[in-house]
Amino acid sequence: MKGQLYIDGKDIFTELGVATLQGNYGELVAFPPSKTPDSNDWAEEDGKEFDLSAIALDSRELTLSFGFFSEWKYNNFVALLSDMAYHDFNFPHLGRTFRLRLSSQNSFEIYNTTQVSKFTFANDFPRPADYVYQSPVNTIPLPKGYELDDVDLSSYGVLILKGTNEEILKTPAVKKNLLQNFKRQDGAIYDGEYVKFQTKDVNLKCLMRAPDFETFWRNRDALLHDLTKLSAKTDDEGYEYEDAERIFYVDEWSESYPCYYKSCKTVDFNPFGGIWWEFTLTLVFTSFRFGDTEYLLASEAGEFIITEDEEYYIDLGD
Repeated sequence: MKGQLYIDGKDIFTELGVATLQGNYGELVAFPPSKTPDSNDWAEEDGKEFDLSAIALDSRELTLSFGFFSEWKYNNFVALLSDMAYHDFNFPHLGRTFRLRLSSQNSFEIYNTTQVSKFTFANDFPRPADYVYQSPVNTIPLPKGYELDDVDLSSYGVLILKGTNEEILKTPAVKKNLLQNFKRQDGAIYDGEYVKFQTKDVNLKCLMRAPDFETFWRNRDALLHDLTKLSAKTDDEGYEYEDAERIFYVDEWSESYPCYYKSCKTVDFNPFGGIWWEFTLTLVFTSFRFGDTEYLLASEAGEFIITEDEEYYIDLGD
């Protein structure tokens, strides 16, 4: 328990007899959510038109559990957390420091010789202040087939788990057209000229693996960066602009989906004997429609035939 957690440079177990409990690490490694971008919802178009010219990460609340093993030290711990808003929480085993502020106390339980309490903290600093991007590295063999902007997720040490395909293929809700329902008339009158779909949240069930924390943080931070970075694009009139829209690609059925990052939630985290982080990554698919199938010429090995200018050789029609 000694050396588990330092708050503002103080070992809280040595000074106050307080130890962090199992489950805290999983709360700390999850990505912060993104702030909801501005959007326009056109009734005659699928999905929404989002302003992704500047996507920003939101603050995030996380709950940490503590055990109190020294009598009457509980009040001292609360006093330490409340003498100012922000405190530096250094977890040596994780190799990272988080700047957190106390938000609330969720529970307090008294046992014979110990007390256990859960506190909620706010993390207002979603990215490390001194972060410099490093491309991901992975030496663990993992299945491929899911890409983010042409980079396979296995490059980050991420494996897509069972149940994700069903999330991707599930049809989004239909936009409601004009509906008139008169009290003195059976049924209703609905504008059925066209059917358009809403956007939908897609929960990718993921597992990130890494041999050590240095690799884990490098790949974890690179994935968050690549999910939210601005990329240079060109509109129909040739003007360049920056946009945070991502393209998620599934190799199994050769389909691409425009999307942006929304949120992340830890399912399980094992920091011992190699890092295993199971998490749910939520993307917003901004436009989704079945039926626009194209047939492209491919080799007997199932690989698309590409011309010298890196375009598909021939479209065989719908």
